[in-house]
Amino acid sequence: MSTTTATATELPEALKPWHPWLEWFGLEIAAELGALIQRMQPLLGRFQGQTRGGQPEPDGLDDLRRRGRYERLLSTEWLLADELPDEFLRRAASSEHLFLAPRPRSREAEKGIVAIFDAGPLQLGASRLGQLALWILLARRAALSGGALRWGVLQLPGQLHDAHDARQLKALMKSRNFVVGDAGQGEAWREALAELPHPPGESWLIGAAPVEPPMAERWTSHRIRLCRAVQGDVLEVSLSGRDALRHAQLPLPSVKAAVPLLKGEFAQAAPATVHQRHRGRISLQRPPLISSQGTHVAVQLLDEPGVVVFPVASLAQRKAGKPRYQRWGDRLEPLTAMFAGKRLGALLGFERSMYFWQVQGLGNFVAPEPEVFRAPPGLGVWLPSVWLHSAQKQCVCVIDRDGRLVAWEALRNSTPSLEPGPPKLVDQRVVGMLQWADGGLVYATIRSKQLVLCYLGVEVSPSTVLTVCAGADDTVVLFGGGTQWRRGIGSCAVRTYSTTSGNETWRVYEPTPLATTAGMRHVEASRAWTSFELNIHRGVALVHDTKKARFVMLSLSPERTALVLHAKDASPEVIYVAPERIEKISVCPNTGLAVMLTVHKKVIFYVVPERSLRAVLHGEGASDANA
Repeated sequence: MSTTTATATELPEALKPWHPWLEWFGLEIAAELGALIQRMQPLLGRFQGQTRGGQPEPDGLDDLRRRGRYERLLSTEWLLADELPDEFLRRAASSEHLFLAPRPRSREAEKGIVAIFDAGPLQLGASRLGQLALWILLARRAALSGGALRWGVLQLPGQLHDAHDARQLKALMKSRNFVVGDAGQGEAWREALAELPHPPGESWLIGAAPVEPPMAERWTSHRIRLCRAVQGDVLEVSLSGRDALRHAQLPLPSVKAAVPLLKGEFAQAAPATVHQRHRGRISLQRPPLISSQGTHVAVQLLDEPGVVVFPVASLAQRKAGKPRYQRWGDRLEPLTAMFAGKRLGALLGFERSMYFWQVQGLGNFVAPEPEVFRAPPGLGVWLPSVWLHSAQKQCVCVIDRDGRLVAWEALRNSTPSLEPGPPKLVDQRVVGMLQWADGGLVYATIRSKQLVLCYLGVEVSPSTVLTVCAGADDTVVLFGGGTQWRRGIGSCAVRTYSTTSGNETWRVYEPTPLATTAGMRHVEASRAWTSFELNIHRGVALVHDTKKARFVMLSLSPERTALVLHAKDASPEVIYVAPERIEKISVCPNTGLAVMLTVHKKVIFYVVPERSLRAVLHGEGASDANA
């Protein structure tokens, strides 16, 4: 369940009218509660505030009339009385006198709403969920009419509360009472409302009791009865008002959403600094690039050759650092980019040359032949790459378009070589790679139709470690859990089936406790993992869900608007709904940081294990629609 609130950027368009109230809840809860609110809204009808009593005050003159009070008789008529008294009397008897008719000031309807909720034992469970939805509906109804909602509990006559924030709504959910409402309490509320200095425009009684008298004798303008249907997860709602009697059966929220709602457990608000601006115009050509520890993110710029690097703020930080703009030459084509800590490097191409940019010890060189290293320009993705480094040495590892893992090596803090020469071939038919430490990585390769895992370190030659399963040329492997790989064996997911429509089958391999502690070289394959299969749509990452100590697959919804979690023996969980279509996405397998580029060029940071929206970055040219 999401622990951050549902922001306006995340809610569906149909629920935006209730955003000021739904933002008090997590995204999943807001979606389910919003569905109940949306279905209940038509029952309420239009606002019908009662007009204020007393003699209406005049507001200027309206017209001339034949009847009226003689203090409003026209002055010309009084002149006639002085000059021709008989004519004056005749005209009076014939109703021919003219009187001034004042225009009465229009009576303004009272705008406030008072709602009295039955908190007794007959309103527990499903009925309380209906009360919660009605509290939000009436709060918005009062706001639209220019007034405010005040509410009370039937069993506590005379005590009215405001409805300004989530604390008051929590108070309603916690105001349980074991006294059944009766007519005596209703009469006490009638007297209390009659003594208010400004009577409410509408008064509502919500609950199972008491039984009210006929409409002409009621003390409320509206009466709603709530009860759970005999069969199914359905709420029966009956409304009787001044001019209508309405009835509906509405589906209830799921148990997963209902339990925290009934307990009054609302989500924590997202930081006020979640929305930030920067001056760059980003490109949607390539996905974001994330450092191995999830501390920095690079996004390609649109109008100039280079990237903007965003530091990622932790939960403890109030505000992230300023973005850095890094540019290379105008005619250079980026082939891949990689981080070493917070330092960004890249491999650039120009005609028949290649150039290492900001990588110590490596410089310009003639492009290798395609049978050695194939990296055609203009790709829509970065070539997978890793920048390993130790105190003395560094190594840039790249997987080319033919699946070859190659490496360029150099000493740290050395003068760039003018001709590094062709790269060293590390392995072929490589289908996945993860940097689990500054100086080490694990990769998957196909050998003799078997999927094999290997270690590679900046100071260590590649070594075969473990055979996972059968493998084919179209096999795709995702790694997860950098911490586990440091101690021994982490997790990996192997795609075993896919369709052009995006439906996929993944087998997830979780490390056993023995493998986690003993290390890869000391565990047999049969004892290294337990595995399970997941059928999902467009899997994008394997993430360690630290809160529940499990590995989960992250996927995009078919509409590319939501992040969905898939776990063993669990239903898919929508953890984040983007404000618009997600065009590109990258996920850090070590930390679970997901970075999304949306169709209107927003950059969104979301931490999957924490269910935390970390930042929404708006640059030049980014649309603020639905922000």
